[in-house]
Amino acid sequence: MKAIKKLEAGPLAVKKISPREEAVLDKGGLRMASVQYDFSVDAGAVGTLTFGRILPAGAIVTKVVADELTNVTSGGSATLQLKAGSTNLTDAVAIADFAGLTVPALASSAAAIKLADASELSMAIATAAVTAGKVRFLVEYMLPNDL
Repeated sequence: MKAIKKLEAGPLAVKKISPREEAVLDKGGLRMASVQYDFSVDAGAVGTLTFGRILPAGAIVTKVVADELTNVTSGGSATLQLKAGSTNLTDAVAIADFAGLTVPALASSAAAIKLADASELSMAIATAAVTAGKVRFLVEYMLPNDL
């Protein structure tokens, strides 16, 4: 039987990675993006607001958390819906359902949503205008390390 030759120690054997890289690798590529809707800045008309935050192509969204920082109000029955490009991340959520920290279900009760293209996060206000409030949305997603 032939003896197995061991590789010599070298740069590949001892490469040190940063604590940030190690944390990302340990979490399997788990990432977080957050955006904030603030009525005093963004107004509350029915329509879609963009946030300038882009999720990368291939991102797999696993969870959305809504953190109501200031009570969201409306003269009617307004709904908020988080989107990434044309993809719905959540179903439309009635503003009455926001209370402190909430975890809106992903759109169509999906277990996860994969984005084919790089997509900007946006929020749709529907049914009625928002008259006050502030909500931060945290979007948890995985990004394969082979992209």
